[in-house]
Amino acid sequence: MSERILRVNSEIQKAISDIIATELKHPAIKGLITVTKVDTTQDLDQSKIYISVFEESTRDDVINAIKHSAGFIRRELASRVDLRKVPFLTFFLDDSYDYGRKIDETLEKINQDRQ
Repeated sequence: MSERILRVNSEIQKAISDIIATELKHPAIKGLITVTKVDTTQDLDQSKIYISVFEESTRDDVINAIKHSAGFIRRELASRVDLRKVPFLTFFLDDSYDYGRKIDETLEKINQDRQ
């Protein structure tokens, strides 16, 4: 991945984090929400945005509200990031935290079984 795309990903990640935290007024968007990763294509046509939601019970509602607000987020992104072409945004739920927690629990169980 080129240095330019890495910089673009970083700027998009910061801007979208700020937009979600300060600009979105949707009632379903609450709690700890983190933009964990951004993958932008080389031609800046599309960006995959990975979102982590801490509270399990609201994950589906939060990700659906963010997907519903994608157009607004893209417009806000255009005003915050200096790009000739603002990529189309696609949002995904990042469940890597849960996966890591499950692995930790499994390893802890294995250690307890050994003792």
